[in-house]
Amino acid sequence: MSVKARLFTLTLLCLCLPAGAQQLSPTPQQLGSIYYAYPAPSCAPSPVPEGFTPVYISHYGRHGSRWMTDDSRYLEVVQLFDSLASARQLTALGQDVRQRLHRVWEDARGRSGNITPLGERQQRDIAGRMVASCPTLFADSAVIDARSSTSLRCAISMSYFTERIKEFNPRLRVSRRAYGQYMEYIAHTSPQAEAFTADTASWRTALRAFESRMVRPQRLLSSLFLCADRFTPAQADALVRGLYWIAADMQNVELKGVSFYDLFTPNELMGLWRTVNARMYVCNAAAPQNGGLMPRQAIPLLRHILSDADAALCDGTVAAHLRFGHDTHLIRLLALMQVEGCAAQEADYDRFHLAWQDYRISPMSANLQIRFFRHSGGDVWVLLLLNEREATLPIPYVQGPYYRWTDVRAFWEKACQQ
Repeated sequence: MSVKARLFTLTLLCLCLPAGAQQLSPTPQQLGSIYYAYPAPSCAPSPVPEGFTPVYISHYGRHGSRWMTDDSRYLEVVQLFDSLASARQLTALGQDVRQRLHRVWEDARGRSGNITPLGERQQRDIAGRMVASCPTLFADSAVIDARSSTSLRCAISMSYFTERIKEFNPRLRVSRRAYGQYMEYIAHTSPQAEAFTADTASWRTALRAFESRMVRPQRLLSSLFLCADRFTPAQADALVRGLYWIAADMQNVELKGVSFYDLFTPNELMGLWRTVNARMYVCNAAAPQNGGLMPRQAIPLLRHILSDADAALCDGTVAAHLRFGHDTHLIRLLALMQVEGCAAQEADYDRFHLAWQDYRISPMSANLQIRFFRHSGGDVWVLLLLNEREATLPIPYVQGPYYRWTDVRAFWEKACQQ
């Protein structure tokens, strides 16, 4: 890490420590929000309890690292820089940034929304670690049932993941499907939820006021354009956010020698992230502003997880149910389940970032694994892994990070009754 990068990170650490608040120490990459590239776990899960054997895994995973979702998100920024270059309105830094943007666009052209090579490796690595942790579960001709959102990046992630599993044991019976009917639970959103998240929703008045306090575009625009004072507030905000997302996505595309973090001060980057984090929190998690509506969108998914687990534990045929979807639906599921750190409730916009952090919960390739272990006497315990790190629930555990499945099932069944 360069001296400049170390100083940048150190400044961010200071900015994230309000008096009396819990400690936050995000890196610039983490401040990329849901564009944060998946952080591989640093340690393995706790050992399997004595007398228990792995019998089943239930999984929901977000797709791997990708290019931004649409060509227009690149072109809107690139074309603006081109237009102002023709009018000789770029500063020296602006001219340099324009060249970087063209490199980014050439790399992304025709690939928007698709999985990058890094995303492929993430899915394969997660699958490999899953098999390595529970090798007996993936032995002989065990059945692996994989289902995906109809989104291509989710289906391709499913393909990479299951391909890696079969490399360990070609005799596995793996089914891979991405039918529209699965969207009813893998990516469910009701009309009421769509109305709540609409741009015209009343709660967005408070969000916009928060955004106007957190994001001050003028310094950044003045460093790039000679005509910075001619941008309307809406144009200025849109451009700074466009640059923010391009900067955030560089960690996912691995385009060597291209970075945009030098454009932002630590305050600016922190402010941008806090506004994105606030929107994600209200639109998907347990923010009081949504009255529980958004976590309830995951009820069909949680019911499906429960019924699949019941069937798998009963007949012992399916070794793993693998589901591949999107960040928002995983966030909602985790809030409904009340997984550690995912169901916090905070009404104050200025404290959202202390209660809930999107980069921790749903980076690229985020995943929830529920691992089931049966004792020779018949008792079933479960271990929860969020992004391959042990996670807790607000119920008593029986040993270390392990919970009795009957307790977990009852707790989640009650959550489905909301």
